[in-house]
Amino acid sequence: MPVECTGRNVEVTPSLLNLARARAERLERHLGGPADVRIVLSHERRRFGAEIIATHRRRRWNAHEYTADPRAAVALAFEKIDAQAKKDAERMRNRKDRASPRLLPAAEAATEIPARGRKPAAVAPDVGADRRIVRVTRSAVKPMSAEEAALRIEGSDQEFLVFRDSRTEKVSVLYKRRDGNFGLIEC
Repeated sequence: MPVECTGRNVEVTPSLLNLARARAERLERHLGGPADVRIVLSHERRRFGAEIIATHRRRRWNAHEYTADPRAAVALAFEKIDAQAKKDAERMRNRKDRASPRLLPAAEAATEIPARGRKPAAVAPDVGADRRIVRVTRSAVKPMSAEEAALRIEGSDQEFLVFRDSRTEKVSVLYKRRDGNFGLIEC
């Protein structure tokens, strides 16, 4: 819990330093770990200013406050830092609690609201309301021959496999046909 106090045109008194340490301890209780706190006290035109910069686990909060009393400036600036830290912790907690659209059941995923800045996908008029594109998995396109791809499909429950043909270096798709044979699409 290093607390660094600097005074510009003002002397940092032991009472101000004790107040800063006490408020820094309170901030650390909110954050759940040690925080680095830098305080810059200034005195200009009959006003005392307190600038506080607090860092904790790669997060940083800034607050500036100007009053006629230096203790009040430090206390009010720490209130701002506390509010910022609480808001940031709440935001992190809410982000972690949200479920990924990929993990939701299909009915809930279809009703999800798109993220900010993204437009909802347009549905073609001839496509029924019960059809939609659902991304299941992401797989790497690995180089292999068509025979290796056929062996891989036979050994799994997949109906198709996207691979890079090792002879031609082109992307190809091998799929199971209804008659039990395999179909090959070369791109």
